[in-house]
Amino acid sequence: MARAQNLVVGVLAFLLVAPGTLSAQYVPDGWQQILDKAKTQKLVVTNQGSPAYDAALEAFSKKFGIKVDATVARPTAVVARIQTEQRNSMFLADVWWSITGQMTSIASPAGMFEPFENYLVLPEVKDVANWRHPDYLYGDAKRTVFTHTHEINRATYRNRDLLAEVKIDSYESLMDPKLKGKIVVRESSVPNAGSYALAPIYKAKGADFLAAFLKEQQPRVFDNAEQLDTQLIRGAAALAIGGQSSSFAQCKLDGGCKNIDEVEGFETAVSRGLAVFRNPPNPEATKVFINWILSKEGQELFVREWAKVNTSAAVSMRKDVAPAKGHEKDLPDFTKADRYVWASTQQGDEELKVVTGIFKTWVGK
Repeated sequence: MARAQNLVVGVLAFLLVAPGTLSAQYVPDGWQQILDKAKTQKLVVTNQGSPAYDAALEAFSKKFGIKVDATVARPTAVVARIQTEQRNSMFLADVWWSITGQMTSIASPAGMFEPFENYLVLPEVKDVANWRHPDYLYGDAKRTVFTHTHEINRATYRNRDLLAEVKIDSYESLMDPKLKGKIVVRESSVPNAGSYALAPIYKAKGADFLAAFLKEQQPRVFDNAEQLDTQLIRGAAALAIGGQSSSFAQCKLDGGCKNIDEVEGFETAVSRGLAVFRNPPNPEATKVFINWILSKEGQELFVREWAKVNTSAAVSMRKDVAPAKGHEKDLPDFTKADRYVWASTQQGDEELKVVTGIFKTWVGK
């Protein structure tokens, strides 16, 4: 009887988790000490900006009692700022959370990050069996950029009220003379939404076709993403290459943009993820955040919040986190992974280099 009672006590100790931790699961030795130390720190995080990021960070702070100092910035600006700080031995930020293109193509090769696996503690996060494809967990060879979301991105949008008679149903249809002067494109000399949207054209039709498209159709170039989106919304353009899904989703939530559609078939795989900056000032707070946001609980919350303000891409790489209703189509088909340009990982670097090179040549850079 005593042996049976001891077994029951052992099982309960195995399952129960102290308040402020994640869920009923095995917690390794040292986790409570990490939690205790984290509560004396703050999490300094840079993100790309979205209500979903805001909601997740607020939930994290309330759950664990850890203050969050969040900065919203575009990835190109983050790279420049952090590089300058690190060169001057200033290590002020802990975590970068955003689309991973600048992380994998510039920051990782420059040595700006810590090995990510050093910050994984909880078994449910460390176990690759909990993730959809082990070969696509990291966006870089150094394994410093963890990709919790791969999404099928269709960053080409049209305004149906303009040139309604023109069908845009293939890459060849982009060459329709009626579209000349009616196309806007995001400045694409660096990895961003513009070059991501041009990449599948290059992959499908080759460099000569992409160069001819730019030369003959003369799209107007916008460096500012919001200005590009506004051109389509106001009817100043019929087609936007490199548009932001969040802009049009918010516009539709506000009752507008009923005439704006994604162009089907122009697909690129885009990744969102996390990296830990070199020498983070708050390492325990960083560990708690990473293990929570990558847990089932954290990913379910992020997917749910993303779906509230976006009509696409509310998906997670975790097998036990289902896509939001209506977002199932945005999960990549990993059995046909070669069909995609993995635009924001090092797997897509060579294709992106060709695309940005063609664009630079066209604009005379």
